Amino acid sequence: MLCAACIEKTASAQSLVFQHFPGREDVGILCWAIPEDGAGYLSQIIVFETDRRAIATRLWQSSIDSSYYPEIRFIPEIRVQGLPLALVQRQTGAASSQLDVIGIAAGRMGRLIHFDGFQFDVVSLDGAKLPFIVAHRDASILDVPEIYRWNGSTFVEDSSSHPVYYRELLAQDKAKLRPDADAVVLVNLSRIAVLSGDRSVARSILEDALSRERNKGNGANMESLRLISKALRDLTRSSPHPHAQTK
Repeated sequence: MLCAACIEKTASAQSLVFQHFPGREDVGILCWAIPEDGAGYLSQIIVFETDRRAIATRLWQSSIDSSYYPEIRFIPEIRVQGLPLALVQRQTGAASSQLDVIGIAAGRMGRLIHFDGFQFDVVSLDGAKLPFIVAHRDASILDVPEIYRWNGSTFVEDSSSHPVYYRELLAQDKAKLRPDADAVVLVNLSRIAVLSGDRSVARSILEDALSRERNKGNGANMESLRLISKALRDLTRSSPHPHAQTK
């Protein structure tokens, strides 16, 4: 059993965030994080329900893991059995985070899905009634965000269904990239072009990058050549057959 007094008592000794679920003052979610002898942090998520005597009963708790700086938000547009989805984001490194989606599945509270990345947006796309989660995966190189759609019980990857989003991103990224961008950056730019629906642009990006690297002669970077060549082969293999018929 948990009591409100216990929660308040521990708050001064550790990093702790707490919120009620929107529209449900009897159901709350908290996440604590505490230093572990200078070796990092320990953290845990707890969901509980409070009765009229202010006694709280655990509905679910996560395992203890290594993360810190917890933040809690909700997606009020998506509800399961009347309860909005909760999002708990915690840092796992200087430029890395994890996002847990908490809600009800099969009548029980729990973690519905887990994401790793550095930034997570909840956005409306293409006039859809329900918002999407956009997971930004890498802060150190050109990011290729992934889009996830709610399917009624969890979030599923849906990136290829949103070419307009990636078309706008492609234009922004192309405008800010240096002419001598690294191979990994250009490979990621080609991935964005594929998601935008324009494979010809993706191929052009890779072929130009390969030509520039080869023109360096003995100064060419073998790893860059390998990455770009592999991306070109993968693009060719995944391209629709010119004589394929759609049903």
